[in-house]
Amino acid sequence: MASLHEPDTGTAYYRSTDPVKNIKIRVRLERVTSAGIVPQATSADHDAGGESGMEMRDLSKQGVKDVEEIIVSWQEKIFSEREFELYSNIDNCYNDFEKTYNKRITAMKTSGDQPKNKIFTYVDHDTFTQQDETTDFKTTSPNEKPSILAEKMAHLRRRKIGGARQKRVKDGGFVPKQNLVLNKPSDDVKLQNHLLSAPVQIMHIMGDLSPRERLGTEQDEVILCTLKVDVNGVLSIHPDFNRGRSPYVVETAHMGREVFEYTLEHASKQMSRQEQDKELKMYREVYTRHKDFLQACVGMEFEMPSPGVLKLLVYGEIESAKNFEFDDLYLHFFVDLPKYWSAEGHQQLSWVTQTCVSKVEERDDVMHFSFPFDFELFYRKENEEDEMPRFPTILIEVLSLDSWKRFRTEGYTYLTVPSQPGRFRENLNCWRPLGTSIVSQLRRFFIGGSPELEDPTYTVVPSTFQGTHLSKYGFKTETTGTLTVNLNVIMQSRGFKEKKEKGKSLGVLLDTLGISSVQANISNVLEAFKKARLRMLQARENATKELMKETVTKKDA
Repeated sequence: MASLHEPDTGTAYYRSTDPVKNIKIRVRLERVTSAGIVPQATSADHDAGGESGMEMRDLSKQGVKDVEEIIVSWQEKIFSEREFELYSNIDNCYNDFEKTYNKRITAMKTSGDQPKNKIFTYVDHDTFTQQDETTDFKTTSPNEKPSILAEKMAHLRRRKIGGARQKRVKDGGFVPKQNLVLNKPSDDVKLQNHLLSAPVQIMHIMGDLSPRERLGTEQDEVILCTLKVDVNGVLSIHPDFNRGRSPYVVETAHMGREVFEYTLEHASKQMSRQEQDKELKMYREVYTRHKDFLQACVGMEFEMPSPGVLKLLVYGEIESAKNFEFDDLYLHFFVDLPKYWSAEGHQQLSWVTQTCVSKVEERDDVMHFSFPFDFELFYRKENEEDEMPRFPTILIEVLSLDSWKRFRTEGYTYLTVPSQPGRFRENLNCWRPLGTSIVSQLRRFFIGGSPELEDPTYTVVPSTFQGTHLSKYGFKTETTGTLTVNLNVIMQSRGFKEKKEKGKSLGVLLDTLGISSVQANISNVLEAFKKARLRMLQARENATKELMKETVTKKDA
């Protein structure tokens, strides 16, 4: 019977620099029978009055409890009585490992060493597979069943194919373990080929819960502890060591319903203080040499741009799009470089995102792109008397793809790179051009064509524009959806180092590069003006609607 405080049966993970072969676990298995738990009542005569009475006697002190304790090493093979009888016959051995077991058992029989232990092991190259190996039950209820995913994955984790389940053919050979070529692979084979087996070594510490008077069977075997080591050296133990807590409890499935308790303790050889200091000193020397090697490869200084040059690094992300007319959107965007800006020849300045399908979030149709991009630019002003410098602009075109593989233009927008370093999150409103008649709308719906911009830079300032005033009066557009873009802007210049030494502000630094602080804030002022204009138009529209409602109400009255 289990105590009221149940120990934690979860998986514990350990990482150690020592070889895993040094680990040793002390396993103690105790059979707790019903007679050992319930005190037995026996009759006894009292001397005083000769009356018969009952005397309580604890049979646990008379050897009813059966205890076995053993220390198990990593990948140490310990045979059970069933395996001893199975592998003693050479006809049951089909591979090299099982033939090796036969030789070991033959030598044990010669020396008269017959195993009577109830604790044994299954090592990594054994043919043992069990549902508990791949199924992690959440409760201790016997009525709990594995999930559909666990059942599908159970047959994929096989460390070994063949063994006792291998069949002989007439010519004395064996059925091959795996067909290299399959003309018509099944769904299960396709699934297995898509899932790679984890590079892990496994060892099971088992318990034979069968009575002493008969030979155990596979139904009497239970897993006491499972040890796994992956390629990264992480050791997982399920369940964890007891460490003075209550023992784990298992119960037999046969008619007797006997209860067993077992404990797991760490029994590896501990390092002395002198050995620990020696190992620590060795690791320090290794880490110091590795640090010196990396320092020699990387160097001590950052790569600085030329004097008078501003280096601009932008790391961005097209996060999402929402409230567009059609689904299956993708974006084509590029960086437009103004005067005095340049990029290296290998620098990518144009991107195309993946096609994204929308999902409903609250009341919006949202498409999550999470498309990253980055670029590196250089700014050098040759003449101080030239016009006001401009920062690069990201021009974005939103397109959709229908079921007939036709392309439609869903919108245009742009984003000017901020003139200050930092992290920015921008919501960009998109628009698309309209035709001069309803024919263009019909063509867009039935054929898929839609009006497009011949020059994408017309979204901001056309590249061919040479005047002082730009007018887009008469150009018909329609508001579409919204894009969310994240930018991380980094600026690098030799002037930053001088700024730190002389205590100059960032505005003074930008002035020396031809970018005054007033010029740097012009884009922010224009953006604020656009937002204020939109709020004014919305307020005017709401007022018009209210006035129309009042007019209709008066007419009805």
